[in-house]
This record gives sequence, structure tokens and C-alpha cells, in this order.
Amino acid sequence: MILIVKRPNNKQNFMKIKNLSALIIFVISIHICNAQNSDSLFSSAFLKYQEGDFTGSITDYTAVISAKPDYINAYYNRAVAYDNAKLYDKALSDFNHVISLQPSSDAYLSRGQVYEHLTMYNKAIADYTLALESDPSFYIALVARADAYFKMGANEQSLKDYDKIIGIFPKYAPIYYKLGIVYDSIKELEQAILAYNLAIRYDSSGANVFYNRANDYNKLTKYELALVDYTKAITLDSTFVNAYFNRALIYDKIGNNEAALSDYTKVILLNDKSPDVYYKRGILNKKLGRHEEACADIKKAIALGNKEAKKYYKLNCRK
Repeated sequence: MILIVKRPNNKQNFMKIKNLSALIIFVISIHICNAQNSDSLFSSAFLKYQEGDFTGSITDYTAVISAKPDYINAYYNRAVAYDNAKLYDKALSDFNHVISLQPSSDAYLSRGQVYEHLTMYNKAIADYTLALESDPSFYIALVARADAYFKMGANEQSLKDYDKIIGIFPKYAPIYYKLGIVYDSIKELEQAILAYNLAIRYDSSGANVFYNRANDYNKLTKYELALVDYTKAITLDSTFVNAYFNRALIYDKIGNNEAALSDYTKVILLNDKSPDVYYKRGILNKKLGRHEEACADIKKAIALGNKEAKKYYKLNCRK
């Protein structure tokens, strides 16, 4: 038996090769086009996020993921956008996906922050701990864990973490400020003042730290020191309503009536919806013999919901 081999048609083979090459080029072009579109969408999503358009950012990142399902950065960034849009369950889903594929200190920190937004502090702390185990020099996770401990009322653990941070960054003012807040919460006022002193030593530009220290001096009846700090807080922030009000209360207490009256009036100019300040100014006006002004203030305090003002009005303002 003779086997007959058909001789190849070179022209046909060439056409097949040519068509195959065209198909390959076409497929490659599609991939390049998709990649370019994905890159463009990724950039668009990032810009929208920066502009605060979280919904638009999420839409673009979702389109990127549809085109490139293995694009882990798109999942990560979409999770961050979900978090900012307060879509916490969706943020957790994306962060879980990222961590399942590529666990990292950044991903654990970010997922921990979502848990914290959900007030799931134990889970947040667990993630911050994983972030630190992944990278012991990732100090932002240590700060986050200390903050979370404080929020859940675990003050001792919070203080330990803040102390660790101070051991690494002994001149970092914000940590001393946080330390002062923890000491305030457990009524250790002298320790709080020491912490605020150090915060001010390394950064004296913040009004809140002077205000907090003033409050502690006030509670310890160190009124002159409190007045100095309230005044400093007001100098740094001329709209600091609580600082004006607390300074007014001290002036009122020590008999500096005109200064107290001036501060009460300033509080009302900044916030005319506070019943307590009208009540306090009304009583002071009465003390100064300004009957009409006093009763007008008391009446305003009643209108804003101050219950004590009603009793005072009956006794002092009804004819």
C-alpha cells in the first residue's frame, strides 16, 4: 500500500499564518486597550477620591476590578473609599479579600480602622496587633491601638502603649496630649497636668492642650493658673466658646463681675443657643442691679430649656 502525502499549499498556509497573526495582534490590541482603560479608570477613581467624590470613586474602582479581577490595589483603594462613604460592611469585604491574597501591615491597619468605626474595638485591636507583628516599626498601628484601648475603657493598656510610643518618640507632643486625656478620664489630674506640660513644651500652638490643663487647674481650685491657660487658649482660638464660658465662671466665682459679664456676652455672640450662659448672665445682671436685663436673660434661658431658670423667674421676675 502506498501512502500518498498531500503536498502543502504554500499560499494557503501563508494565508492561515497571516490570519493567525492578525488575530494575535487583534487580541493583544484588546488587552492593551483594556489595560489603558483600566489605568485611566484607576487614575480617575483616585482623583475622585481626593475630591471627596467617594461614590464616583467606588464606581470607577469597580469598573477596574471588572476588567482586571486580580488588581489588588483596586480592591484596597475601593475599600478605603467604602470606609469614607461609611459603607463599612463593603469596606470589610474588600479588606478581607486583600488580606486573604496579600496580608500586610497597611491592610491590617486599614481594616482595624473600619472595625473601630463600627465600635468593634476588640477586633480593631486584634488587627492593629497583627499590623505590628507584620512590621514592628509600624508605629502608627501602635498609636491606633492605644487610641482603641482608650475608647473601650482599657485605660491601663492604653497608657502602656502611649508610654511605648514616648520611649521611641520622646518629643512627640500629640502623644503627651493623648496621655493627658487618659489621666483626666481616670481623675489623675496632677498626672494629666504633667502630661500637658510636656505637650506644651514640645508644641505650644494648640488651643486644646491649654484648655484641658486649665480645666484641671480649675478642678484643683488653682484659679489664677486656670485663668492664664483659658486666656492662652482664647488667644490661640478666638472662637473657643467653652474657654470663654469657663473663664467667665471663674471670674464670676472670684467676684470679677465685669470680666465675667464680658465673657458671658462673648459666648452668646458666638453661640446664642446655650441656655446655661443666659441663665448665668441673668443671675449676674441681677447681682449688679440690672433687673430688666437679668429677667430678659432668664426668660431667654427658659425658652432654650433651662429648668432652673423657671424657678428663678417665678421668684425674681414676676411682678
